[in-house]
Amino acid sequence: MERLSPQAQISSSSRRRLARWLVGLPVSVVERDLILETLAGTHGNRTVSARLLGVSVRTLRNKISEYSAQGFHIPRHESRHKSAETIVPTNTHPKDKTAAMPVALASMRRVAASDCGS
Repeated sequence: MERLSPQAQISSSSRRRLARWLVGLPVSVVERDLILETLAGTHGNRTVSARLLGVSVRTLRNKISEYSAQGFHIPRHESRHKSAETIVPTNTHPKDKTAAMPVALASMRRVAASDCGS
């Protein structure tokens, strides 16, 4: 199953279908699952995860501590080289990773710029 990139636009009808699917679940459960899935999608990179979620790194660390104490598996952060590949589009072929690095860096800059109001 192909995953959407964090920058992919989701239609409003798709968003409403997702919201209907979540009705009845406690917000804390939805929040926990979203945080853990985001961490998994960024290979444990807390800084990128916090930016994608729109929270501070401190808030994310506090949530991680809470979930860890409850016994949930928290994805470990991989090396810097590997974490930069987390934002590389899924259609990039392994042989093109060197060529895709500027794309990954540009994506990270867009996320950072949006946090600064640029």
